[in-house]
Amino acid sequence: MATLWVVIAVLTAISCGANSTRQTKQSNLPAIKHQTIKLSEESLTKGITDTLRFGVMRQGELVIKDLTLENVGTKPMVLLRHVTSCGCVNIEYERKPIAANQSCDIHFAYDSRGQMGWQMKLLEFYFADSATPLKIYIEAEVE
Repeated sequence: MATLWVVIAVLTAISCGANSTRQTKQSNLPAIKHQTIKLSEESLTKGITDTLRFGVMRQGELVIKDLTLENVGTKPMVLLRHVTSCGCVNIEYERKPIAANQSCDIHFAYDSRGQMGWQMKLLEFYFADSATPLKIYIEAEVE
């Protein structure tokens, strides 16, 4: 009976050690920071390009990141449509005008299933009164 308790104690210690190692690895992953892009009539005319960096991911992992579009212009901005270069990116946002001095959150879900290595995906957002799209690149390293 004492041997059984020793085996249980050893297995528990090994199990706890494995969990703490796993937690350490997760805490070393790069933090995905929330980004904000400031939009104005002038900036949309010139064109804006930005990159959302998802860091290192495991193949098959789904990572969600938010981006805020802030209207610093004087007129409401209407996001008409978006185009993605890959079906691996799902985008959700509220489909209403962004009033002056207001903002809109866009939720990006990147599914790395079936991908490997360095990834760069392009998303284009088209606004009313602007022929130039807002270009957002998604960058990730899939292991």
